[in-house]
Amino acid sequence: MKPTRRVQRGFRIHPDWANALGNVQIVLVETTHPGNIGAVARVMKNMGLTKLELVSSTGCGPETDAFPLASGAYDLVAKAKSFDHLTEALANSVMAVATSARLGGKRTTARTPTEIAPEIMTAAKSGEVSIVFGRESRGLTNEEIKLCDQHMIIPTDADFASMNLAQAVAVICYELFKIASQPVGFQALSFHPAPIESRELMYKHIEQSLARVGFLPRKNPLRMMRDVRRILNSASIDERDVRIIRGMVRKVDNAIRLAGLNRHNEARDE
Repeated sequence: MKPTRRVQRGFRIHPDWANALGNVQIVLVETTHPGNIGAVARVMKNMGLTKLELVSSTGCGPETDAFPLASGAYDLVAKAKSFDHLTEALANSVMAVATSARLGGKRTTARTPTEIAPEIMTAAKSGEVSIVFGRESRGLTNEEIKLCDQHMIIPTDADFASMNLAQAVAVICYELFKIASQPVGFQALSFHPAPIESRELMYKHIEQSLARVGFLPRKNPLRMMRDVRRILNSASIDERDVRIIRGMVRKVDNAIRLAGLNRHNEARDE
């Protein structure tokens, strides 16, 4: 009897990366076809990802196309978390990556999955990272992209640029799994990025103060705020950094208030 040759199927997640990969969640916004949700679950499980979040998406029970297209990965669909709004899904994320097939206009900067995957895995060492995919027909809105601190685009042929939802998810999941199946090779940073919720409160505070001092143009204040967000998002900001920035803005607010009070007193004395 000839000895059977053992054939390796697939690769193992390196223990040093297991927790990080477990912190990566795929967020689908307003998916209309349950079969797409099932197909996404399948490619996620192929690449070792287990967290799926659905924002205002269609029903995907076992009686729908989600079950057969998940092909053994329906457990990911069954335990997926559902939300009414993207802000709720991203509330605890230390990093959020918006995906889009379009550039130009208000979408001026984007990186490829290969470029951004190492940053995603490093951030996932310290907390949840959300990768957000939009509607099958029109993707994410500009407001939804604004909620994310990174923007990713998958390079495709300009003559046929649009990808199926599950295909797009597979590309980024593959890049993450390539990293997760290798040794870390370096000491993980102790840096803990500030959650999306904290950063959004910071941006709201900054916007209010900049409007008060007249820095934001009246006709289009959001354009300048996009640049402010871009500058700060390019830096690695933790919770302490958020407190420092908001403390500085608070001092500016106090100075404005005192200046206004002094002018009022001077006018009264005259």
